[in-house]
Amino acid sequence: MIKIIALLFALTLNVAVAQEGKVKGTLPPSLSGRTLVLTLMNYETRKDQQVKEIKMDKNGAFAFSIPLTEAAIFNLSAGDSSLLHMLIKPNDNIDLTVRKDAIVAKGSVDTQYLINYEAHRKILFQKWLKPAYDSAAVAEKSGDKKRIEYWNMQHEKASENYKAELGQWVRQPFFLNSLASVHHTLRWHSDHDIELMDAMAAALQKNYPKAELTRQLVAKVNSAKRIAIGATAPEFQLKNLEGNTVDLKSYRGKYTLVDFWASWCGPCRQESPTLVRLYNSFKDSGFEILTVSIDTDETKWKNAIKKDGFTWQSVSELSGYAGPTSALYNISAIPSSFLLDKDGKIVAKNLRGKDLEKMLGELTGK
Repeated sequence: MIKIIALLFALTLNVAVAQEGKVKGTLPPSLSGRTLVLTLMNYETRKDQQVKEIKMDKNGAFAFSIPLTEAAIFNLSAGDSSLLHMLIKPNDNIDLTVRKDAIVAKGSVDTQYLINYEAHRKILFQKWLKPAYDSAAVAEKSGDKKRIEYWNMQHEKASENYKAELGQWVRQPFFLNSLASVHHTLRWHSDHDIELMDAMAAALQKNYPKAELTRQLVAKVNSAKRIAIGATAPEFQLKNLEGNTVDLKSYRGKYTLVDFWASWCGPCRQESPTLVRLYNSFKDSGFEILTVSIDTDETKWKNAIKKDGFTWQSVSELSGYAGPTSALYNISAIPSSFLLDKDGKIVAKNLRGKDLEKMLGELTGK
């Protein structure tokens, strides 16, 4: 009996005691009176968890506290709009001033890092992605297939530049050594950022070896390396439109494009005519497509397949970004695709239009 009591006492000592992190702030008058939502971010599974609703007064002021045993990253949103991300630690007292043109966080250097990161990311979005988005949209309205294919390719190249320049910002020592850096994993480029990933993991394992955010980061690094070019594509089994199981392993012996998409994704739908054309051109030369939807609405998924004219297998977990297969392939944005050789190894990623056509020609000899 004494041994049991001693064991229970020892276990009690090892249980971390929750302490409150406190946040207060003032939002612009246009948001006053609205309900704010606080969501705990999970960078490994993308299964973020809503933890609190906060009421603002008529002047836009708000305050809340949350019990914590360690640092965690949260998203604060109003309706469908994300206002900012915060890294909150036990005993933090954070004072937020949210203006139209800037956000200031007193009492949390890490939260200010996240605010600065997002501000820089928006600048890079305007620099690289918005022009490509706008041009692709104009091309789509024109109905010119060659023009659409060209701008889909340009969009992919703009995305590469966007991620690369964002990665350079993350390399700054103050961010690299902060748990806040884990937030950058939402936009990792797994092949170009391996050195950055390893540097982030090493820094956090040294400075925060027992932190949950460190564990999530290491899991993301390992996941990213699993889908690097040259690696064998992770196996999965998913249900198709008829409810039958489709096994990726059954595609061995074919050149296979595993394409993650969704009915609501504009760039994905713009690419559909190109995929249909290339499938018809190369299917007799050993080429297959397997589209993996991250939709959550089954009807919209099925309608999009019918409208876009897919004649190959389409599968889905209907779980959005939080699906196990999306996590397995580290999917944080779509369209995202993986071209596999006959042995199931990843030979290329995110090829569009003429780039995909050229690679298929080289692989099939057509």
